[in-house]
Amino acid sequence: MRINVALGISSDWCEYASITAASILTHANKEDEYFFYIMSSEITDVHKKMFYRLNAIKKATYVFIEMDNSYFDGAIHDWLGVSASYRLRLSSLTDVDKILYLDADILAMQDIAELYSIDVSSYYLAAVRDKCGEMMKCRVKLADEDIFFNSGMQLINLKKYREDDLEAKFFEKLRISTFYTDQDVLNDICRGKILPLHLKYNIMPVAGYIGYEDEYSEAIANPVLIHFTVKPWKSRCCRMADKWHECHSKVMSL
Repeated sequence: MRINVALGISSDWCEYASITAASILTHANKEDEYFFYIMSSEITDVHKKMFYRLNAIKKATYVFIEMDNSYFDGAIHDWLGVSASYRLRLSSLTDVDKILYLDADILAMQDIAELYSIDVSSYYLAAVRDKCGEMMKCRVKLADEDIFFNSGMQLINLKKYREDDLEAKFFEKLRISTFYTDQDVLNDICRGKILPLHLKYNIMPVAGYIGYEDEYSEAIANPVLIHFTVKPWKSRCCRMADKWHECHSKVMSL
């Protein structure tokens, strides 16, 4: 099976993104083919080598997409990094119909093939509810039955994105809004076409998830993807930081 993974990064996050990729390849089935789409405005040969060295774990294909940050003028708040919004352009910058987008502070703990195999043909994307989702719903006026998902992990149906011209709708909303972030606009435009997934596919090892305590416990006990909102390279005291440092040490020794 071919598995497409996208990462959007600034140059100072390149090393962390390579750890994300390394963790995926470490748990990958040898029969699966991995294609990593690395979006950045600042990729150098030195940065590319950070990914190429991962072929010592498992061979993969790396597609480096040079981003033009001027495209995002008027759509990104000054306090937000532009690289987080690169994912909004995946439908026009790639030619694949399905892709798994991941933030670069995510660590895979299991083979992601099962996640990638989830059928999203009737949805724009599949994602996990945000730990503050119930509180965040009011920002985009979501209905009670809607979820507010965390955009750090998205299994995206790019074919449907293109059919409904979502990219244009994302940027139209961002350019007229005074407070929307890319996560807000994704939740707004994709409402009603989001497949909710178990927390284990994007678990943040911090307190929260009120009303979903049992699911949280299950996810912590058996995570597929850990999302470090507290960065383990900044604090070894954050929960599960040892897992990230274990992978980092392995990569640094390649």
